[in-house]
Amino acid sequence: MKKILIFSIAYHPFVGGAEVAIKEITDRLPDYEYYMFTNKFDKTWQDKEKVGNINVIRIGHGKKMDKYLFPFRAVGYAAKLNKTVKFDFSWSMMAFYAGLAAMFFKGKSRVPYLLTLQSGDSDEFLRQRTWFWSYFYKRIYREPKMTQVISKFLGKRSRKMGNKGEIVLVSNGVDLDIFKMGLTPESKANLKKELNIAEDETILVTTSRLALKNGLDDLVKSINHLVYKIGIKTKLIILGTGPDEQKLKDLAQRDGVGDNVIFMGYKPYNELPKYVEMADIFIRPSLSEGFGNSFIEAMAVRTPIIGTEVGGIPDFLHEGETGLFCKVRDHISIADAVAKYVKNPELYKTIQDKGQKIVLEKYSWNKIASQMDRVFKNM
Repeated sequence: MKKILIFSIAYHPFVGGAEVAIKEITDRLPDYEYYMFTNKFDKTWQDKEKVGNINVIRIGHGKKMDKYLFPFRAVGYAAKLNKTVKFDFSWSMMAFYAGLAAMFFKGKSRVPYLLTLQSGDSDEFLRQRTWFWSYFYKRIYREPKMTQVISKFLGKRSRKMGNKGEIVLVSNGVDLDIFKMGLTPESKANLKKELNIAEDETILVTTSRLALKNGLDDLVKSINHLVYKIGIKTKLIILGTGPDEQKLKDLAQRDGVGDNVIFMGYKPYNELPKYVEMADIFIRPSLSEGFGNSFIEAMAVRTPIIGTEVGGIPDFLHEGETGLFCKVRDHISIADAVAKYVKNPELYKTIQDKGQKIVLEKYSWNKIASQMDRVFKNM
């Protein structure tokens, strides 16, 4: 049985796309022995516990500096643990602090590492974040035995950073036990009533961190154009929290669409499907995107999507077949894409069918885990 050491800056109970991917994959591949070093962001969290199939070891003191110190602390603990466990390889979730830990661990204990790239941050953002340690940051890309990327875009970025090794594309997936068709006409009507949505209103939904990179200010601006210029009665449901929440609320009020935009805040992951399925269209006008899990989750429940042609989105969004594109930083383009769906029921149905089909064929977590099993065996 191969023994795998995972470096991840965060893990359960904190949940993001990368953390979901680790758990979904390791839960489905029990024939490996997993250990993980991660940050202890909250003092109340246990230092050690078994989460699914992973022996999780949390380090730090619940302070802001913990993530910056993580690579140095983690490599010391890892070297000590390696004396008894004898790891076959380490697995770094993304190229920042976890990547540093894996690279330092390789140098100290001669254990090769698998690098997984998930982050879709822009090149400019990465330059600003890594300029003071760019030498080490580039080395993270150049030294893994193998690199797994979740989109073609991230594969190209890895090559651009100097990676001359093997790169394998294994996307993220969808939990089809959670994102499955489940709303009856009655439950859908009740949910609309609960949210004060009229039967003749077109429902748009987004699940997103409320931050600049996701372009939600453009989405909010598009509602004014839809309602007052095109004449489509519209409600927008925003699921998520983030630093731009108040700015977006203020923008909706200034644009005269405060009653058309519903801010739902944080909702547990297993509650998201009912809102996404109830909606007519899912939209995220991203400025950058590593892959875009939320899009394929919407496709799984037959909610047509609108996205920008950035990052990993073109891997699954094919114009007029599995979704519609809008332009980056263009709220009128978003409104026009919504209107195209509303005015073309045949196109809407085609995209529903083809969108769900591609998810069932390519993006179930069972299929993704099977692909990762082959990656692990080649490490």
